[in-house]
Amino acid sequence: MKSQTMPVLIVLAGGLGTRLKSVVSDQPKILAPIGEHPYLYHLLSWAESKGVSHVHLCLGYLAKQVIDWVQDFNSSLKITWQVEGRQLGTGGAVREALSHFDICYYNEVLVCNGDTFIDFNMPEFLHLSRMSGGGMLTTLVEDSARYGTVKKDEYNNLNQLIEKSGLHQSGEVNAGWYYFSLPHINRLKKSKAVSLEKDYLMDSNTLPITCVCKGENFLDFGTPDSYKVAQSLFKEHI
Repeated sequence: MKSQTMPVLIVLAGGLGTRLKSVVSDQPKILAPIGEHPYLYHLLSWAESKGVSHVHLCLGYLAKQVIDWVQDFNSSLKITWQVEGRQLGTGGAVREALSHFDICYYNEVLVCNGDTFIDFNMPEFLHLSRMSGGGMLTTLVEDSARYGTVKKDEYNNLNQLIEKSGLHQSGEVNAGWYYFSLPHINRLKKSKAVSLEKDYLMDSNTLPITCVCKGENFLDFGTPDSYKVAQSLFKEHI
């Protein structure tokens, strides 16, 4: 079996972006301007700088805009995509994406959300995740009220994703990046999970997922308020 130095990156970008429509009404969320460029530009440029060579986009709402933009994007990346005819959820989108890949060549994958950004050490994340076969990037934030928090065991394996508490306190949160080895891939392909987080990661039968608490400059632009914050933080840090 051929092993890749860098796994393919699956980007979850098929959502309707309902919460952001008041500020970005005529574009898919992943094309929302962040600074001088659409967010997808920053994500692809960052991924390429970390050694990623193949990105697969899970598209849905206003997919043609994304496809047109990608076809004009000048990059050495191999970029493929799927267009969801109906809302599949994050779990369904990953399952659909995996059906596009030859498992002999794609025996591990990275998955990331299309509405968050975080700068982190990719080789370290991959190393720690490969040791257990599954990984989730987490990060510390000063205010975890709208994110929910992560609960781990003594070995840093994921125990629970705790729902948003509304309490304005610091905490460790899901940063929206995942690593899955072949055993996870095989389970995901057979899974009926709609939500990757709630239905797959929290399934008691799921294989271990190591929480890797790394990264900085965590940006989330899923709501109008957080989008405004992301704009200012991006100019300051990225």
